[in-house]
Amino acid sequence: MKIRNKISKLGILLLITFCSTIGFAQNNVEQTKISNYLESTIKYSNELLISSTSQKVLASDIIESNLTFSTGDGYTTIQEQYFIKSGNNLTPFNYKSDMLVSNEFIGSIKSKKFKLSTEDDGVAFQSMLKLMDNERGLGFFKEDNIWYFIRSEFFDDIEAYVITTDKEGQISMVVYEDELKKTLPETLLKPGKLVQNTDSEKTIISKKDSTFMHSYLIEKANYVFEISPLDFYSINKISTISLNKCALIITEEEEDMSSSSTHSCMLISSNDEYIKQASVNGLLEMPLFLKSLQEKYTLKTEDDARLFQYVLDDLTPVSSFDIELKTFYQKDNMWFFVREKRFDDLKGYILVVDDKNKVSYMEYTTISEESILRIKMKDPNYKVDYKFKLVKPATNKITVKQDEGLSVEISFDADMVNAKGCWIMTRFDGRDGGVYAGSSIESPFTDGIPGGALENRHHTVEYFLLKSGVEGTENALGVVKIEIEVKQ
Repeated sequence: MKIRNKISKLGILLLITFCSTIGFAQNNVEQTKISNYLESTIKYSNELLISSTSQKVLASDIIESNLTFSTGDGYTTIQEQYFIKSGNNLTPFNYKSDMLVSNEFIGSIKSKKFKLSTEDDGVAFQSMLKLMDNERGLGFFKEDNIWYFIRSEFFDDIEAYVITTDKEGQISMVVYEDELKKTLPETLLKPGKLVQNTDSEKTIISKKDSTFMHSYLIEKANYVFEISPLDFYSINKISTISLNKCALIITEEEEDMSSSSTHSCMLISSNDEYIKQASVNGLLEMPLFLKSLQEKYTLKTEDDARLFQYVLDDLTPVSSFDIELKTFYQKDNMWFFVREKRFDDLKGYILVVDDKNKVSYMEYTTISEESILRIKMKDPNYKVDYKFKLVKPATNKITVKQDEGLSVEISFDADMVNAKGCWIMTRFDGRDGGVYAGSSIESPFTDGIPGGALENRHHTVEYFLLKSGVEGTENALGVVKIEIEVKQ
């Protein structure tokens, strides 16, 4: 008996260990899939900043190359390099300022046989700098054999390039100053003056060069992804969706120092479909979330609704001011989850369920009859009648006396029209006239045609009910046309 107990305990222990191992392995597999996905979204790009053939200062091409990562609401640079291409050689630099003061850069100027002697030479150099930093430049000045190219000035902070030349104008040294300690002359030479790039030969970055730069960036980049699963019990009960907090940690090393920066995002996934977002905000409005609900959740009873409310409480908690408003209820095939009050309007989620009690549509909106109608109108099987009809005059063909005006009144279903966001356009004798529009328009619509406008014997006035964003009358939702005969 004791032996059996020991065997039973050992079996249970092995079973627990086995299950734990499976769970750990599954987690590892999922983490690997997520990591591979994140790696696949790193974007490589390059840009030719300066072509050797489009300006007269440099004999080399200058290329900017980078690796970037999207966090859902912006891009983060993982690695960035600048390359001087001389012949078949690509020389990398971490920063533009480093490149511009390098021996390779000065050597490229010498190879082009460019000299900085005249004001026109200064404009050419200023134009080359513009290609690098996208600043038009505040101008330049010269003292003896030193040229100062002022790039920007903010209060007492002056950014400038200081160029040293020999007597013949040959450039021997370039220094970048982010805080130039020098009093500027009252007037700088050629402020903002630029030479148009010739672009006589359209230089294309070759596939070989692009591959080399990409490989260089990958080798130099120092980053890692950290993935932390976010386990919401409420979401797991009704959805197949998974949430993971992802952190991109970039480490930069320079000489004996290193620094790290962290860039976070939320990764939302379901069945190998991934979406990156800055936070969980907006998750509930995602088609992916709705799709995950349809796979696992039915909304039929109050208990089902309570489960959804738990999800809302986890992701978008109600404020303490609105806590007493929080409730849910059903009306026909719609469920309403009240979350807050803005001014006099109740706001919350409206969920539509199909005949199998699956959520077919959901939206955060004002809970009102207009919203309900607008959502119902999204169903192609829902019968819509705007009731756009002429009330006055009683017929569509009318005769008036000379100089006699005409009053027009058109009725419509205001709830339907406002739910669709419609507007009314008037056309008189084929020419577009007035517009009746607004966030909410009232029925009836009235218009007056003065007698002075009815000069000819025959006139036509048309009224078009148009959908929001639509200007063409060929797709009008309703049309009223009045033929007017004028007695002479």
